[in-house]
Amino acid sequence: MGGTAMKTLVVVGHPALADSSTQPFLKALSQDLALWHPLAAPFDPYNERQALWQADRIILQFPLYWYSVPAIMKQWLDEIFDDALLGPDHTHLAGKELGVVVSLGRPGDEFGAGQKQGFTIDEYLRPLQGLAQATGMGWLPPLVISQFAYQTAAQRQGLAVAYQQYLTLPQPSRFADRVQWLATRLDQLAQQVPAPEERQKLGQLRAVLLAQQAELDDLTANLRLVRETEEF
Repeated sequence: MGGTAMKTLVVVGHPALADSSTQPFLKALSQDLALWHPLAAPFDPYNERQALWQADRIILQFPLYWYSVPAIMKQWLDEIFDDALLGPDHTHLAGKELGVVVSLGRPGDEFGAGQKQGFTIDEYLRPLQGLAQATGMGWLPPLVISQFAYQTAAQRQGLAVAYQQYLTLPQPSRFADRVQWLATRLDQLAQQVPAPEERQKLGQLRAVLLAQQAELDDLTANLRLVRETEEF
C-alpha cells in the first residue's frame, strides 16, 4: 500500500455490545493495530464515509444472527453504502480490502455441506463477498470465531495471534509472513520484560522459530530443485 503503514478499520456490528465477552477481548488486541469503530444508530453519514475512505482494510465484525449480519450492521450497510460513499460508478472504495470476523454460537464443524447447519460459513457470507466484488474491493478469507465462551486459554492465545495477523498481514498470509510477525512480537515482548532470564527465554524461542523457518526454506528450495531436475 504505497510503502506506508496499512490503515485497518474494524466496524463492529453487535446488538448488545456491553454484554459481549468476545468483543472486549478483540478490542484489546486491536490497540495500535486498527481503528475500532462500534456501530450506533443513528449514523453520521459524513463520519462514516470519512472512516471508510481513509481505511485500506475494512473489517466487518459481528456475531452471526440467524445466518446473516445483525440488524444494526444491515441498517448501516443499507444507509451508508450509497452513491455518496461509492460514487456514481461505485469505484470510490475500489482497491481497498474487505474482510469479515464472524463469531458463532454453534460449533464450527456444524457448518459444512452435509453437516447440521447445511452450508459453509463462506456460503452464508456470500452477500458480503458480492458487496466486495460490486465495489471493487478485494475479498479476504473470513476469520471465524467459534464458541468463544467455551474456548480454553490455549485456544484464546491462538485466536489472539490469528486475529492480530488478520488485521495487519497480507491475506491470505504466507507461512513466512506469520513466522516473521511472531519473531517481531517476541522481540517487542523481550524489550518489555525486566527479568534477564525471561528475556533469554524469549530470545531462545525466537531463535528456534527462525531456525525452523530456515529449515523449511531449505526444504522448499530442495523440492524446487528436484522438480526442475525431473523436467530434464
